[in-house]
Amino acid sequence: MAELGGKASCNVTQEEETLLEKGYFSDEESMSAMTFADEDLLLGSKPHNRPLIVTCYAREQKVNRILIDGGSAVNILPLHTMKELGIPMDELTNSRLMIQGFNQGGQRALGIIRINLLMEDMFSTALFHVIDAKTSYNMLLGRPWLHKNGVVPSTWHQCFKYSRDGVVKKVLADDKPFTEAESHFANAKYHLVNTKAKQDSPAENSNNKLVKTRERQPL
Repeated sequence: MAELGGKASCNVTQEEETLLEKGYFSDEESMSAMTFADEDLLLGSKPHNRPLIVTCYAREQKVNRILIDGGSAVNILPLHTMKELGIPMDELTNSRLMIQGFNQGGQRALGIIRINLLMEDMFSTALFHVIDAKTSYNMLLGRPWLHKNGVVPSTWHQCFKYSRDGVVKKVLADDKPFTEAESHFANAKYHLVNTKAKQDSPAENSNNKLVKTRERQPL
């Protein structure tokens, strides 16, 4: 199956719409204004094209490569991640959701499940639609999770912010979500390019020194 490009359009039933909306902040909860400054830049002022990828704990296991995607109308849990978390199929609730973005067509979700997530000191829950597809991410958190938790993401700053009890908190992106063995994923190139450059630079410097040494040798 084709890798999901990062956005998902879908047809949500009335029942699922109710589930998606459940748990939103009450009007009484204090929400502070959230801004981003230069000191929030994880990579400094260096230009980049990285997506926002974080790490969390779910079902007492560490899960990396969680894509924060404000362009997705649903939260997505690939089947392979569900299996790694030890979640059996009978824990899923039936779903009639059709998700676009796979093989230039739609794919029906296998079911839905709510999972508790822990990111640093941020505890949250997310309603996931499970799909059987090859993806570069292990989870995708879309607008339902972002809006439910009052999360404001910034791909440029490589972090997201949220408010708890009137205090603005920040969660940084994972700087190294991909290994060399996972370099075939489309988004991996934005994270591995710096690693490769660092690995190449000693050899390049060594060659340059060798050339300069030879140039100084008398004929």
